[in-house]
Amino acid sequence: MRRNLSGVGTMTGVLVRSPDGVQGVAFMLVFPLTFVANVFVPVEGLPDGLRQVAEWNPISAIVAATRTLFGNPTAIPSDAAWPMEHPVVASLLWCAAILAVCVPLCLARFRARTTD
Repeated sequence: MRRNLSGVGTMTGVLVRSPDGVQGVAFMLVFPLTFVANVFVPVEGLPDGLRQVAEWNPISAIVAATRTLFGNPTAIPSDAAWPMEHPVVASLLWCAAILAVCVPLCLARFRARTTD
């Protein structure tokens, strides 16, 4: 996950020119994802639209995987989405997907900035 966040942070730093702008963008990305996840509230207690967002949220997958790997898994509802049923695999797939998107975008933007 650390490399994953480094890729997102690097991309944010290349896209935004000031340090204050990077902090603002990071704040706007991390907090909504954290609050619409299973970090603080169990997913099964959320309303339908919010529940689907929380079940497919990458933060939810990573939190559920961490809890599972440390021997403290949460109860999985019978109609849970695939990432909640397989949190370790889902978190690895989320990390790969985010890196697959962020690394090429970051490299392209960096090359465009250095040639300008």
